[in-house]
Amino acid sequence: MPEGIKPSLFAAKVHRRTRLALVWERKRMRKSITLLAAILVASPALAQLAPGVRMPPEIGAAYGRLGKAMMAHDAAGVRAVWAEDFVVNSPDNSVIGREEVISIMEQDFLDYQDFHKHISFVAEKPEVTVVMGHDTMIPIKGPGAGKRIMRPFTDIWAKRKAGWQLIARQATIAAVH
Repeated sequence: MPEGIKPSLFAAKVHRRTRLALVWERKRMRKSITLLAAILVASPALAQLAPGVRMPPEIGAAYGRLGKAMMAHDAAGVRAVWAEDFVVNSPDNSVIGREEVISIMEQDFLDYQDFHKHISFVAEKPEVTVVMGHDTMIPIKGPGAGKRIMRPFTDIWAKRKAGWQLIARQATIAAVH
């Protein structure tokens, strides 16, 4: 402790500096984790594909656009990838449409500290592609916030006038740790 400073004043200054440093470090870490999650979601090359599974380039690019739009809360970007008639059997076992999911996204309930996509199956047909696998993530808000969640998914993509669009998604929470 420096000379001439009362112990209680010194402790208060050190505590304040430590608290400020922790707040700054937490903010920096959140930004880093959010950026990492955006890169993982936005880049199909970083999605983990099971051996022998091939991602069609058009679908991989669409996943990339969707990931970027979701991380930025860009409703127009999400609408460009999700078909107007998009539906999802969501993790809470309700079936909701595109606009309801976008509303949830805008409330920050689709933000994650950590997110990994594991793709185990891709079936390509001329007009439809099915992608199956599981996501692991740690939600920031909502059900399971702060806990690691494993969520199997099935995505159904259809070739439309606007290109490949996601028309249906099933996602069920299988495990919470």
